[in-house]
Amino acid sequence: MTVTDTTPTVFCTRTQRLIDVVHPGETAATALSRLAAYGPDLTVLPLAEASARHEEAFKTEPSEITEAEWHEALNVLPPVAWRNTAAGESFKMSERLTGAVTAIYVRINARHFTFADDIRLPHADCVARVLQSQAYRETPEADRGRAE
Repeated sequence: MTVTDTTPTVFCTRTQRLIDVVHPGETAATALSRLAAYGPDLTVLPLAEASARHEEAFKTEPSEITEAEWHEALNVLPPVAWRNTAAGESFKMSERLTGAVTAIYVRINARHFTFADDIRLPHADCVARVLQSQAYRETPEADRGRAE
């Protein structure tokens, strides 16, 4: 599949899932009728758009995790794009959640985070995403008692 693939695709807007393609010689209306058992939330989109919407549904905001969870993720599978710079450290899981979306892990100083996004997201963007997140702005659990 290419980014510009326009193959007519039946897509469920409720579940954000690709259901099927419009078969050769079939109209969009016929495909929707054939797949009516999937419910009323079906539409026909170009494959590239349907795939992008599907992947978008799997992306998440950063959340803080423990150091133990960070090390477990780092050691469960070989990491992808493991980087360590002055800004922070990041790696991605080699196993995808769907399409190009995978779990991404970021360490900034002694804090650890995870979120799901495109495996091709550069290290600097991963760190920036965490720095701009609500999770990063929140006081870490370990520091809450000291702030009072």
